[in-house]
Parts: sequence; structure tokens; C-alpha cells
Amino acid sequence: MKRKLSLLLALMMIVTLFTGCNKALQNPDENMNDSGNKEQGQTEDGKDTDQYLNVLIDAEPSVLDVARFVGVVDRNIFFNILEPLTRIENGEVVGAGAETWEVSDDGLTYTFHLRENYWTDGQKVTAQDYLTALQRQADPNNAFPHVSDYNSIENFAAINSGEADMSTLGASAPDENTLVLKLNAPNVALLSSTDFFPDRADIAEQYGDTLGTEADKMICCGPYTLESWTHNSQLVLAKNDKYWDADSFDIQKVTMNIIPDSNAKLASFENGSLDYLGVSTPEYVEKFQGRDDMDEMMISSARTSMVVFNCEDSVFSNEKVRQAFSLALDRDALVEVVTNGTATPAYSLVPPDCQVGDLNFRENVEEPLTALEKEVEDPKALLIEGMQELGLGDDPSKLTVKFAWGATTAQARTYSELYQQLWQEALGCTVELEFNDSATHQSNINAGNFQMASMSWGANYEPQFQLSRWSTEVGGQSRWKNAEYVSLVNEATQTADDQKRLELYGQAEELLIREAAIAPVYFQASRRFYYSYVNGLNGNTFDTTSFKGVYTSGR
Repeated sequence: MKRKLSLLLALMMIVTLFTGCNKALQNPDENMNDSGNKEQGQTEDGKDTDQYLNVLIDAEPSVLDVARFVGVVDRNIFFNILEPLTRIENGEVVGAGAETWEVSDDGLTYTFHLRENYWTDGQKVTAQDYLTALQRQADPNNAFPHVSDYNSIENFAAINSGEADMSTLGASAPDENTLVLKLNAPNVALLSSTDFFPDRADIAEQYGDTLGTEADKMICCGPYTLESWTHNSQLVLAKNDKYWDADSFDIQKVTMNIIPDSNAKLASFENGSLDYLGVSTPEYVEKFQGRDDMDEMMISSARTSMVVFNCEDSVFSNEKVRQAFSLALDRDALVEVVTNGTATPAYSLVPPDCQVGDLNFRENVEEPLTALEKEVEDPKALLIEGMQELGLGDDPSKLTVKFAWGATTAQARTYSELYQQLWQEALGCTVELEFNDSATHQSNINAGNFQMASMSWGANYEPQFQLSRWSTEVGGQSRWKNAEYVSLVNEATQTADDQKRLELYGQAEELLIREAAIAPVYFQASRRFYYSYVNGLNGNTFDTTSFKGVYTSGR
């Protein structure tokens, strides 16, 4: 559906006006040269003797407790300060906390053999620590938001729902170096879709509800330790010399700056307070491309931006209403305004990066929304049909719904107003906007306290991770319950044949999109600019290798 060019141009002008309105992050270092970069010596191999990075995170972590964390920001920090059983490196599962592992012939038993690694207090990381994490995640008292990721473990779901005792959990530590997991059914995507972090029982008991709320209320065993945490400002990571693979990391210190505002991010990067940044603002793209001290790379985020519908809401319980709101979105306009054309319009959930074995998912499965668009000529007429089925009459002008956005910045308001205008223009209804900080927004969605909400979900290597978000007992964030969908996802998870598994994933995705539990909007990507002294940045979106291979030369 094409929209007026004037709308697009006007919104792009508004976005531009916000640039430069916020103060940049200031660097107090007195030994800065004219370009804002610290002068220093180099080793014989050309690397800077003082190895550090200043990077960005978009939001304050919720809580750095493996049994209570909420979002991707928390998870990414865990990959730096904890050691999961396995990591993803160059798109492949590799050993991390586990040096080796075996899978039984029936696919139901995983036996992990741990390598020698230590917590920062000198205590050895043991299989019991990984078991403790699983027990705390299964414990319903911790209200772990990511239970569905672990439901393939025997009795995990039953324990979490209070129907089974913790002693029945399909996980055990026969000795300090061996962890055994028993599954309900084979899960070929287990290690590419599920993170197994360790947790110390004594530390959890010591700090209770304050665990993971401050830098001094946790313990680390990953490549870095959390040296300090200034809430809503920055986290500082320091290299962990006790880490088993410490020699493979050059970066000694990482300062993670929390800068929610897009314009402040840009200004901070420009003045040298950040070493790299994803950039989409047109004038800054042009400006940075013209600088001799910067390079750029295009990065796929393997993340789908979407609108989530609450299928238990009195209005959005109707499939036709949801379909109408999905079809009314002009995805090309949204991509152009919100991402400056770096993203790709999405007519499906699963992004182009995902594989099923050696098969690329998107190359083999058509995006379901494209077919639905051909079938529905007028989304407004479809909305009226849905309203009539709900007993709401046939006048969309009398319908008022609310769209929630998980940010409070001026730019977020501009973007959400584009959604609002597209819907109101196409459907003739009234759309009210609601703004909350990211944590409150996420909490409202998880509690079902919304009608429509902005959301994004990242993918793992296999489509199973994204698709399983809606195969939970409550129907995922959309509260969309579809037994056929759950069956398809579960069957795919247990299917070893790549082609058959791909077909099952495809059938599940078609149900999700055609019944409009969500409205996919675009597949995220970024144009990453970085100072030329930064080397070794990884462009593989699935990698979880922290800052391994990154170093600076010529800062």
C-alpha cells in the first residue's frame, strides 16, 4: 500500500530536527589528542599497549541474575561476565564452559564435560553451578521470564508450574566436572537456541532478592568481571585473569555506556566517547563516510521488529481485526523513516539469516504476509467485518485502540506517530499512544497489560528460537493459543531431517502470521561505523564470543 510522499518527507524532516538537541557523553580524560583519542604506545606487533573499548548499550539492565533477567541487554552482559556451557562462534556451536559433550543416540541425553575454569573468588566452576542455575530458573518463586527456552528439559515446565518436585528435574551433576541433561523429547536446536549459564548457590543465598542488582552483589567467571555499575549511566568490565581463555582476549577494559537517546549516541560517537556505533541518520551517515579516521560495515541484526497484538483483548481477540491492523502498515515507509533504509520490510517472522542445517530458511519458505496481502484488497473493509463479529458496529471512527511504545524519547514519539497515522489513515479508527521506559513496557507486555505494542525478537541460528516464543502455555506475549502451531513447532524441534524440519517451521510461521498474532514490520540491520584503530569486530550476528579477537592499534 503506497502512502503520500509528503507524509514520509515531513516525518523525515521532523526526525532530522531532533539531531544535535542532546548533550553528548563527555570524556574527562585530560590526555586526549585533537581527535578525541588517547595517545599511547604500541607493542611490537602493532597493538596498543592500553587496550580498552568504549561501547554502547541501549538500556539499563533489568537484573543480572540468571534466574530473573528479562531482556537481551542482560543476556549480552552475561556472555561477558559468565561462561555458558557453549557459545556460538562463526555460526557454529563451540565448547565454552564445557570442553566436550556427547548426545545419546535417541537424542534425549546430553552429557557435558567441563573444562577447568574459576570464579573471581578463586573457587572452581563446577557442574553443580550449572545445575543450580537450572534449578533456580525452574523454581516458580523466581518468575523466570524465559521458561519456554528450557521446557525441553525433563519436568522443567512441570516444576515451574508447581506440578512436580525439583528433585524430578532432568538435570544432574554426577561429579564436579560432569553435567547431564535429560530431555522430554529430542531437540536438535538445543545448543543453538538455549543458553546455559552457571550460578553459585551460596551467592544467591547470600544476596537474595538483591542478587545481580549491583556490581558487588554478584560473582563472575567469564572473560570479564563487572568492575562497577553506575545505574542508568554505565557499566565497566575488567578482564578476568582467572578466565580459562584469558590469553585470547586483548581488550583489558570495556566501558558500556547507557545512552537511550539516539542523538546523544551520535554526538558521543562523533566526539570519540564511543569507539563504534550503528548509524542510520542520513546526515551522520554522510558525515562519517567522509571521515578518514572511520570505517563502516553493514551488520544484519537477525532481529524482527513487530507489533504484538494481545489476543485476549476484547478488540484484538478477533482475527480479522488483527489482520486489518497488520495489513494497514506501510512497511516501506516505516523502513525509510525509522531506519533510513537500512532495514528490510518484513512479511514474516523469521529473518533471512536463519538456517536449518545447510538450508537457508527464507530462500525456501515464502513470507506468509505477501500471500495475505494479495487476498485482502481493503484492510478497512476487513476491520469492519471483524468489528461486526464483535458486535462493535460498522463504523471504524467509533473505534479507539491503544498502541504502546517502549521508549520515552522525542524520536520514539515521532516513530510511533507514523504508525498511528498509517493506521488512522488506512482504517479510519482512532489510535492512542502510550509511552513507557523499556523495563515497564516489557513488564506490561508480559503481564498482558496492553492492546498493541512495539516489540522485537532476535533470532538464533535455527528458526526454532523465535517460533517457540508463541508455543508457550499462555501463547507467548500475544496470548495466542493455537494447538496446531504448538504441535508443529514441537515436531520440528524433534525432527532430525533438515528438509522436513524446514517444512514444519514454515507451516508454523504461516499460522502465526496469517492469524496475525503479530504484525512483522522489518528485519533490523545497522550500518556500523567504527574508528579505524578498532580491529577484529565480528559481523556475525549469531556469535556470542564477547570481545574475543578485538583489539586496538593506533588509538
